[in-house]
Amino acid sequence: MEPHVSEETFKAVTGRPMRMTTMTPVQAQVMALFPNLASPPQPFETDQTVLEGRKDLLIQAKTGTGKTLAFLLPAVEQRVRTLKAIGEQAAIDAGQPDDTSIAIRAERAFARTNVGTLIISPTRELATQIANEAIRVTTHQPEFEVRLFVGGVSKGMQMRDFMRGRRDIVVATTGRLLDLIKSEPEVRASLKQTQLLVLDEADTLLDMGFRDDIEMLKNYLPSAPLRQTFLCSATISTAIKQVTKQYLRPDHVFISTVSGDSSPVHAHVKQYHTVLPSAAEQIPHIIRLIAHDQMTSAGKSKVVIFLPTTKKTQLFATIVRELARSNLPAARTNVYELHSKRTQESRTNTSNMFRNDTSGASVLITSDVSARGVDYPGVTRVVQIGMPGSSEIYIHRVGRTGRAGTNGRGDLVLLPWEHGFVTWQLTEVPLKPLTTNELIQEVEELATEFEADPSKFVGERRAAEGKRQVGRGQLRYTEPATYPPGVPARLQSMPESLSHLQGRLDEAAINETFASLLGYYVAKSHELRVPRDVILEGLKDWAVEACGLPTKPYVSPRFLDQIGFGDNRTKHFGQQRRPDFGRSSSQPHWMGRGTVRARTGNSGGGYGGSAGSQSRY
Repeated sequence: MEPHVSEETFKAVTGRPMRMTTMTPVQAQVMALFPNLASPPQPFETDQTVLEGRKDLLIQAKTGTGKTLAFLLPAVEQRVRTLKAIGEQAAIDAGQPDDTSIAIRAERAFARTNVGTLIISPTRELATQIANEAIRVTTHQPEFEVRLFVGGVSKGMQMRDFMRGRRDIVVATTGRLLDLIKSEPEVRASLKQTQLLVLDEADTLLDMGFRDDIEMLKNYLPSAPLRQTFLCSATISTAIKQVTKQYLRPDHVFISTVSGDSSPVHAHVKQYHTVLPSAAEQIPHIIRLIAHDQMTSAGKSKVVIFLPTTKKTQLFATIVRELARSNLPAARTNVYELHSKRTQESRTNTSNMFRNDTSGASVLITSDVSARGVDYPGVTRVVQIGMPGSSEIYIHRVGRTGRAGTNGRGDLVLLPWEHGFVTWQLTEVPLKPLTTNELIQEVEELATEFEADPSKFVGERRAAEGKRQVGRGQLRYTEPATYPPGVPARLQSMPESLSHLQGRLDEAAINETFASLLGYYVAKSHELRVPRDVILEGLKDWAVEACGLPTKPYVSPRFLDQIGFGDNRTKHFGQQRRPDFGRSSSQPHWMGRGTVRARTGNSGGGYGGSAGSQSRY
């Protein structure tokens, strides 16, 4: 690596702040293409042999394999070499080839008006993580600057920084970038000389419906060979192959660290799936999975729970947070909540708090804003509740654990009518079946052993972990988890605690969650290979059995027609809409998870009905 990168880059990677001693396979394969891979385009480079080595890349690598650094290294080095060539040429044109001041002025002028590398990310969280990684790589290049264009942050502030500083690397989400392209002439102009385009998590970009946006963005960028393109994806689907033909040159290099006969998920991540006997078992099974992790990974448990919709994420965050207080082995479990309804600032803070949580008993309950690329060190288990949006999304979710060579575990929890997802969509994933009774027995045995000798599970703890760190306006709990006596009793009391909690849950919250799930699953009926009537009745059972509604929810024919229940329309799926259940309602759109209410009488389970007085936890 050392002969092919600048001294400053080498120092950042091998010294402070990254301190890497070896390259991962994907990084090694990219570095094998240096130095020509990172050469500037014409007219900055004229050697045809060098230019022939300036290839487009299609990179397939499992999550957590160092892919981000693999594409950042050529991005940084290409910018360094381009600016050097511009400076040298400016001095020559001025007739003073040895005048470094002329070269420096030319380099700065170019860097302040032209984007070097544009990196497109599917989510704000991943974009932010990439930008932070780029800053680390360029630690010892003080003039090098990274710009971040994402939603949820002031567009004016982003443009102010863009206009005042350099544009070496720009990391963006498609929505915010296209917004700025359309409204800001300076952004459009600065992209005309972009030398490297990176589409990170390309399969996710396509899954999330950004293909048209990417096509539009292409119109504002230079064509090959001036523009070099890296396309990164954990999976190579038919859609990815189509995009490859559109964006990459025919002589592109395919880099893959995934063998053709291997699972796309890390082999050392144990994966289980549970088909629940009934919806009533869903919440108890999830709590037992958390308890299982707190005992098998005592002192370092860090669980991520994925849910299919924002509404269900909000509802289950309330449920888990309440049950975690008195029904888990750890005396205190830090429960975090992350979804698209939260402001960008709140999402960033929550993500950072969970990332930095070293308590040994933490849970992140999230929608798919955390599924792709975002790195949470030390995640011991990923739990997926309900059918993921696709097999690729399943793979990316599981990829949050078992990173950087660590062990991990994945659990997929399905309702009875969701079993088809495993049968038809996950045929190449090494899933092992786990029944609810098997988990109950295993948790009970672990609890008995844990109660007899906790030190056997926890071991010695570092004194430093006992500190409570205070940041600006927020508290970060890093105190080691403690395990009071009575673990078996706390676990055995969980069903009773759940029963009490169900009686206090907000019926409106349950109904809104039911509606969001119905819209989600109707579009997935062909993947599950079940009739839509089965999905509808299954979700009604879920609202009663899992959440405690007194009667099944009523759904009007009008609402079913709106979501395409009776036909094959899918164009509205994925859009956020306020459901109309064929009833008038004076109540506001449900915004608050974390609300419980005392039920008074039988409301019939309908939407918009009065349900008595409210109180908060």
